[in-house]
Formats: sequence, C-alpha cells, structure tokens
Amino acid sequence: MTRREALIALLRAICLAVLPGCSDDELTVGGENGPVSHNERALILSVDEESQTAEVRILERPDDLTLTWGTHPAGAEGTADFSEWGSFGLPEVGDDVILKWIGIPAEESSFPILVNSWEPTVSFYESLDDAHEVRLPASMLRFFSQTTEELVADFAESPEVALSARADGEDLALTFTGKQLADYRSDVEQSLADYVSSLQDAEDVSAVEVADDNASVTVTASPALLDKPLLVGQAFMAVPGMCATLQALDGATDWHVEISVIDAEKKVEVARVTLPDDSVTIMAESWAEAVG
Repeated sequence: MTRREALIALLRAICLAVLPGCSDDELTVGGENGPVSHNERALILSVDEESQTAEVRILERPDDLTLTWGTHPAGAEGTADFSEWGSFGLPEVGDDVILKWIGIPAEESSFPILVNSWEPTVSFYESLDDAHEVRLPASMLRFFSQTTEELVADFAESPEVALSARADGEDLALTFTGKQLADYRSDVEQSLADYVSSLQDAEDVSAVEVADDNASVTVTASPALLDKPLLVGQAFMAVPGMCATLQALDGATDWHVEISVIDAEKKVEVARVTLPDDSVTIMAESWAEAVG
C-alpha cells in the first residue's frame, strides 16, 4: 500500500467512525489543520448510475445550527461524485439530501463534491432531534380550496421554508426544523394580525376578537358588511383559515373555528357557525330577522 493509499484509508476510517449519528461537536474532525467532515444540503437534479454521479443544486442552510458546513454557495449547481468511497445506493431525482465529504477546514470548495456518504435531509435533522412534523388535514385543505399536490409543489419551490412536504393520503405532512417551524408560525401569526387589522379598519366592522386558542372568532359589524365581498372573505375565510393553520402548527389534527357575528347596533348575535362542520350562509334577510 502506498503512502497516499494509506492516508486515504485512514481518512475513510475516521470519517465513517465520526459521521453516523454524530452530535454537533463531533461533526468537526481533526486538529486545526486536520481533515474536517463537511455537510452540504442539496437538491438532486439528475442521476447517472453508470458513473455514480449526480447533478445537484446547493440549498440554503435551513437554520443556524452549530455545524461544520461546506463552502459551496447556495444556488450553485454542479456534480456530486458518489464513486470515490463507494455508496450505499444513489439518491433519486428530486431528493433533498445532506451530502457529506472530507476536506481541510479553510479550503475553498469546488465541484465535483467527492461524497463520502449522504442521507435524506429529514433523517439528518431527526438524528439531531430537530425535525418536527405538522399535518394539515384534508378538511383544512378543502377549506382552503387547495390540493396536496398543489401545496407539495409550492413548498418544493421554496425548500428553505420546510425540510419536506408530502402527501399522506389526502392530508399534507410537513417537516420543519425548530427554527423553520418558529419562522413559519411567526409568518402565519403576522398574516392573522394583518387580516384582523384590515377588518377593524373597515367602517362596517366595529371589532374583531380572536380567542387565545385560535378556536373562535367574534366579528361585530353592521349588515352592510355583507355587501363587501373583500371584507366577507377576510372575516369568514382568511381569519379562520389562519386560526386553523395555527391550530395545526400546535399539533391539532381535528381543527374547529367557531365564528360569531354580532350586530353592532343592537348587540345581538345574528349568526354562529362552526368550521369546517357548518357552511357560512349569512344573508341580509336572516340578519334583519335576527335583530327583529
């Protein structure tokens, strides 16, 4: 065995001993100038089984975990070579994966990436106890007038939002890192606040109250509200839709949002519906009948 072959064999043994199931601290190998295990999150664009290579696009890091990551810039495209050390099966086109390779800590990386091993991105974060599944049930998707296929495609176009989005029957199963989940929840909460603020600024709406558990919404308004399609959509679709999403992010799979409409002048309830069990069919005639 030549000196180079011996060095390669040693690096391979070190890498295989360190990478599987490693903690944050264990991801860095060697001394200040020694070999380091790098990690790249990448989308598989095409696969060549004969050469054991794949064309990949480097994806943005999904969070700020203390890890030693590769130096390829997000969005860069090139070849990942799985033949250097052999592989345990090639990834498939469309897979979101973590590619692992050995290099010097400060070296500038270039393609091809000589892959030591790889695993699905979700599995990688599961090993760090930082993968969180959220399920949007079929009833919620029907309320949004969307299909799992449409939403899976939407999330695929923005891989930084979630680790994965897949159809599970008619439900949508999303997997987030802790930071992604917090960011997504913050975005939904801001959307809810914006819709509530928009409604409260309307002259036909006196008040909008959302319960702390996001399970009920009370709208106090004049009957002229029914003549404003935009306001009706915000009151009976957008606001309860954001409430339902927040329930799902909290782990609920059987969501319900009760909507109560109060007449601003008479202070009497003119309608009460529970989504998704009931349909919203408030008419001017029923409003007038309720206030007497």
